[in-house]
Amino acid sequence: MANCTVRKVLVDTGSSVNLIMLKTIENMGFSEKNLQKKTIPLVGFSGETANSLGEIVIPTYTGGVNKQVRYLVIDGPSTYNVILRRPWLHLMKTVPSIYHKCVKFPTPWGVKTIRGDQEEARGCCKKALKCTAIPPA
Repeated sequence: MANCTVRKVLVDTGSSVNLIMLKTIENMGFSEKNLQKKTIPLVGFSGETANSLGEIVIPTYTGGVNKQVRYLVIDGPSTYNVILRRPWLHLMKTVPSIYHKCVKFPTPWGVKTIRGDQEEARGCCKKALKCTAIPPA
């Protein structure tokens, strides 16, 4: 993304916006000045809400294909740096497989497959569970 390698990317087939964390865009050399101001309330799985800080379009290179991808920027703790959702899946014409932990999409050179890193996914899951655990009283 924007000439930077980004790790800890979640592909989520059920949500309607691509998300990127503020800390991630700052690490890429962008600032809040680069954002188009757009405050959108986002509702999490457990009903909590957060407002986006704005949106940004970042060139995103995936498996030989470079696309301009629109992201909503949010600030807060997250296990992931980027969450790619239905807009990206549609833009890339992907076929996601949860069972095989991969996405496939067409390129000028044939079908490209990107596989998830099982060990990294376990680490993210453990970190997420620690973040949401309620401390004992």
